[in-house]
Amino acid sequence: MASQEEKQTRPFADIFDEDEAEKSFLLSKPTCLIVLGKPGSGKKTLAKKLAQTWKCIFIEALEVIQTNINEETEFGLKCQELLFKGQNIPEELVTEMILKKIESPEVAHFGYVLSGFPSLSEECMTVSQQIEKIKNLKLKPDILINIKCSDYDLCQRISGQRQHPDSGQVYQRNQWDPDVIKKHKKEKDKYEEKNEEGEEEEEQEEEETAEDPLKMSEFLNQLVQRPEDILENAEERIGTYKDIMLRPIE
Repeated sequence: MASQEEKQTRPFADIFDEDEAEKSFLLSKPTCLIVLGKPGSGKKTLAKKLAQTWKCIFIEALEVIQTNINEETEFGLKCQELLFKGQNIPEELVTEMILKKIESPEVAHFGYVLSGFPSLSEECMTVSQQIEKIKNLKLKPDILINIKCSDYDLCQRISGQRQHPDSGQVYQRNQWDPDVIKKHKKEKDKYEEKNEEGEEEEEQEEEETAEDPLKMSEFLNQLVQRPEDILENAEERIGTYKDIMLRPIE
């Protein structure tokens, strides 16, 4: 802290110690967020983007499992053993990994964006018990984001998803359906006709991103629909969410 004499000689100088301010900032609680929503509403996509923007740690079941396997932790070795035997990873083990990650020094410094917890599965804990776990976290969430979407729109979106079996990448209807792609292209062309400025730049971008039609056709033929994305199954999952999850969360 600056002395009284220094304050008088330098009336416009910052009287706070820079090191103390930095120390106080580093010891302050990091921002923590939870993203909630119906199955297929885009929780994971939004959570990833928020984690990148806020420089937080993205925490989600598959991400945590993959990290533990890559780092060959005790949890990771257990997961590998179960997967080699063709068995599912128990919900209890997944929950334990998620909570362990939230308590890690890395998360204590950067904060977290949590997606997919509470889980619809009540194999080891009910939804109410999972919510209680969140309430008792050392790093409690500062912000809860609940994505809202109509059941009809969500079912149409989910049933329009296709997955590439080799990469595991999921594509939306507007990325693989030729009719929808053509419709979007026509709309884009109409918009470009009205906006003549910047046409040359847009044409260059289109040339760079253009795909070989033959390769694109082969790629589209490889896409498959996952069982959980069939319309009837999507409707059932959303119904289960509303019955089990919605009321406790609200």
